Amino acid sequence: MSSPKVSVIIPTYRGADHLGEAIQSVLNQTYPHFELIVVNDVSPDHTDHVLEQFDDPRLIYLVHQENQGAVAARKTGLNASSGDIIFFLDQDDLFLPDKLHTHVTFLEQHPEIGVSYNARFELEDETQAIRGIWEPAETATLADLVLGFPFTPSDTVMRRELALREDIWDQSYTLRTDETIFNGIEIILGGRLALAGCKFASVGRVLNYRRYHPRRVFSKISARCKAEVTCQAMILDDPRCPDEVQALRNRAYMNTYLYWSYYAFAQDETALGQSLLREAVRLNPALVEGQPCELVSFIVYDSASDGSVDMEEHLKKIFDQLPPELASLSNQFDWAIARGYLIRGAQASMWDRPAEGRRYFAQAAEAGAQVDESFIQSLTRQLLSYQRAFGVEATEEVIANLVPCLEEVGSRSGQRLKGSYSVNQAFWNYQTGVYGQVPKKVIQAVTNDPKYMLNRGVLAILLRSTLGIALQRRN
Repeated sequence: MSSPKVSVIIPTYRGADHLGEAIQSVLNQTYPHFELIVVNDVSPDHTDHVLEQFDDPRLIYLVHQENQGAVAARKTGLNASSGDIIFFLDQDDLFLPDKLHTHVTFLEQHPEIGVSYNARFELEDETQAIRGIWEPAETATLADLVLGFPFTPSDTVMRRELALREDIWDQSYTLRTDETIFNGIEIILGGRLALAGCKFASVGRVLNYRRYHPRRVFSKISARCKAEVTCQAMILDDPRCPDEVQALRNRAYMNTYLYWSYYAFAQDETALGQSLLREAVRLNPALVEGQPCELVSFIVYDSASDGSVDMEEHLKKIFDQLPPELASLSNQFDWAIARGYLIRGAQASMWDRPAEGRRYFAQAAEAGAQVDESFIQSLTRQLLSYQRAFGVEATEEVIANLVPCLEEVGSRSGQRLKGSYSVNQAFWNYQTGVYGQVPKKVIQAVTNDPKYMLNRGVLAILLRSTLGIALQRRN
């Protein structure tokens, strides 16, 4: 049987500065049976010159006669394609060399899966620093697709027969806004495929980079937000949508209003940001309840993850623009600063910037940061993603660097992290049938954090693994 032919489609507009790297990342693939289709959406830059640098028969270059947007450019590429499996790549993102091979193999082995996707590295464009790994769930549900699309076009791979469905390219929602805007296509595309019974699954590896541009300015924020909410409604209003997903409507809309309110504030569009945030709070009043509340936690994470801004100044700017009725949240500002330094310290330490990491942790300690259970669990998830990308040995080196920094902030916080990481490894080994490793990891977890000694789930997998080891030896 011949290998399936792959089509990779890159829409491009004002992206010439990074387009060459994106193209080269496809041409460098270990899987050879592909065509690469670049669709120029009437870009006013030197895109033509970039394409002239490549002489490869697998590269097809198409040019629109008028600007139609990235969605239409992807559709143009799809209509010109011949591959059995369709990959999309944004003009400033990059594929790792095994991207095509991994997805082709996975889809061959799992004929029941219609759409596959993968984890990605988050890359700061200005510094070329990795700021983290985004790892979607092993299987994406309709609820995931409506609440906040968990993967980007560059992460997503589709079988041809699904990509050719006309209903997933529906852009009627663009006519419901005052301006033509193309936000929300991922919600329509994924939502309608899921409603039709398509199954989604992760291949379980990091296989591309998503590039983040510092100080990026979003135009037409109001229209972008409105389009996404309209797309969410189109899926939620579909008669095929289950009741349990429809029940998530307010939460889904809240996520969209919250996301765009943050970027409105970041661009000093105060009145718009306040309007969008008020709608988010109306949909879910619990957003501003608690210490710290969900709203402040969201603001802190996004601010700390953007290495191009002075975090304290940026947080102050956001807090100063909050609606007057949320003025009481100012009492969480100091917590936000301290937590932001913790986040930055962990990110820098994990991604080979130890001096920067130590500096941020020192600032966190000075700001009175608390290494609470929420932070430990978040950091553990990041470490497990790191382990899947680079292996256990590399991850243990990262932990060895993190522990003394954490101990400077909070007594035994480094030990708690080691305990949390070990217990998660124990559960992973148990779930994958590697029973022999479970007792070792449980002992490590209990040694570092004695609370696991009384955890019923930990005790259960320890007992069951011991029985599993005995059965394996008997057989």
